[in-house]
Amino acid sequence: MKTPILLSAALLLLAACGNSQPEQPKGPISEDRSAAFKSMMPDFMTMGKMVKGEETYEVEKFKQAAATFAANSKKPFDFFQTDPQGNGEALPAIWEKPADFTAAQQQFEAAVAKLSEAAQTADLQVIKAAYGEVGASCKSCHDSFRMPKQ
Repeated sequence: MKTPILLSAALLLLAACGNSQPEQPKGPISEDRSAAFKSMMPDFMTMGKMVKGEETYEVEKFKQAAATFAANSKKPFDFFQTDPQGNGEALPAIWEKPADFTAAQQQFEAAVAKLSEAAQTADLQVIKAAYGEVGASCKSCHDSFRMPKQ
């Protein structure tokens, strides 16, 4: 009888400790920012599947995905102002270190431009390298300016 109770208590304790950072509220600006980032993901995933060999590389399909991704990649940055109703996963460092954030944004934009150019070559090796740079840029920005996922 004690074992199920102890097991239940242990599971509750682990669940409570598992999320060390409380979820932050999201206001409308933050929601729009998240939606803009999410709008980029289908094309990035499509390209990723081709780059990783999970799907057949189709030149025109990749070019289209790269073009749409490039166009959508600019949209989230229209929503990087602090949201009085809650910034969601955005860290205060975005506003505390604007030069650093701008540099990260510029690095991302340069990587996206390089991927767009690479897509036009239809050279999968060149594309893979450029795609990797975009991913590294995303990770770098997330590491510095986004609340860690739990």
